[in-house]
Order: sequence, then C-alpha cells, then structure tokens
Amino acid sequence: MSSERIVVEPFARPLEAVRRVLDGADEALLGVAFVQQRGVNLIERQLATLCRGRLVCTTVFATTTSEGLQGAHERGMTVRVLNPPQGTFHPKLYLARQEQEIRAAVGSANLTGGLIANVESVAVLSGPRDAEPLRALWELAESWWADEAAVDWTRGEIAAVPEVLDETLLAAIRQALATRPVVPTLTDGRPNCVREITPDGVWVETQRSRRLGRPAQRVPAWMIQVAWEWLTTHGTLSNQYLLSDDGLNVKRSSFVCALLAGLPSVRVVSRRPIELALVP
Repeated sequence: MSSERIVVEPFARPLEAVRRVLDGADEALLGVAFVQQRGVNLIERQLATLCRGRLVCTTVFATTTSEGLQGAHERGMTVRVLNPPQGTFHPKLYLARQEQEIRAAVGSANLTGGLIANVESVAVLSGPRDAEPLRALWELAESWWADEAAVDWTRGEIAAVPEVLDETLLAAIRQALATRPVVPTLTDGRPNCVREITPDGVWVETQRSRRLGRPAQRVPAWMIQVAWEWLTTHGTLSNQYLLSDDGLNVKRSSFVCALLAGLPSVRVVSRRPIELALVP
C-alpha cells in the first residue's frame, strides 16, 4: 500500500503526541527504553481504556524504575524487559490500534518525566493498518517483544532502581523545612507536619490523620518531581493542571503545591485558584 495514505503530524510537546496515539485505542504496544512512574502516570487515562496493552523496555543505565514497571503493570500493561547481550535496547516507539487504524509516535521521548521536561522531537503517523510503513513498525515492535532475550517482568525478580527525588531538589526541600517542618496549605493554611524527608518521598501528617490516629503518609517522590519538572520547564504551575488527568495527574496536588511554594525559587501567584511561578 502507498505511504501517501499515511498522515504525519509533528509535535513539539512529546506528551501530546503520545496521548494522541493512545487516545481511544483498542490495543497498544510500546517499545520504550526507559520507564518511570511519573511517565506512566501521565498516560494513565489512556491506558485505562485499552483492551490490551504491552510494554517492552530495558533496565540498563539505572533509568527505568521499579515504580515505573509496577505502575505500568497495575494499569493493565503486560511488561517485558529486554536487556540484549549486545548493544542497548534504546527505541522510543509508541504504537496503537483503533479498529482498522494504526497510530505511531516515533521520536526521542522515553516514558519518563522527559515527556514534559525535555526538548524532544516526536512525529505521529496514522493510517490504515495495511499501510506498509505502519505495518512494518508494528512488526518491528513485535520482534522486540518476541526477542529471545526479553523476559516477563515480575516484581522483585528483575532489579530496577527506585524512583527518587533529584538530589538538588531534595537538598532544597530539606533546607526549606530545616527549621520549621510544617507546610501550610495555600488555600486555607491548614498545617501539614513533615515527619521525614527521604529520597523516595516526603512523609506527612495532617490534622485529620493525627485525629484518626494514623501514621504519617508518604507523598511519593515522583509526584513532587513531575510537578517540579513542569514548573522549571514552563515557568508556572497551577493546582488545576497538576491535579487533572489531562494534566500531570497528581492526586496530592494541594500538598505538592504548598511544598514547592516554600522553596526560595518559587513564588505564589494566586491562592484561589492556586498558581505558582518560578522566580526569574
């Protein structure tokens, strides 16, 4: 079939490209080198509607995280890890089928926070499933999935690094809370008592959790990190965008905004609705 039947759309923002490919799809096959929870979470809404989803990635270079693999699995993806004996598995190919159409995002973006923070180049190709270039891309991804070096991912059996805060951000948070480990909510000033700050997250006790006798709960590092990456890349961040599944899909958005607001490089533009800006 002629490649003229294929529509090509360039995207400057890789997250838009990946969501474009996956929206409304019946089946998806992702061949992506690196996977992190904050990347998986960005496409949670798209993954939720798939009848079948598969992901093949690598764990070399300590970039793919255990939370990312677990997160993909919990969202219905069957996951395989491909660490070939020669060379490195390094593609960034997102494929989806919707009835008789195939869509493909081809470019440089991994399933990580780089979807919102990096300078990437991504093109989306769409057309009938019998169009030769699209069929060839699907067969290529199937070959990765079937590679004799690929193994099914099982929690605890394939080592992957934990998803942690960037060292600079972690140090800034610790310094900001060193003398007064209380983070007031921006809209109403309710205190969030920070009991511990670790590389994998911030442990928080609220008035309600204390009243109910519950221990401090961890706000995972990926929630804070993805918010910080968006803020430092785009200059502003709203609570609405942070919370929305069409945005960054962070459900502890109020605390995350309040935490970042306490950093010296961040100013509060508005408290109702919450909006932050990076200090020039």
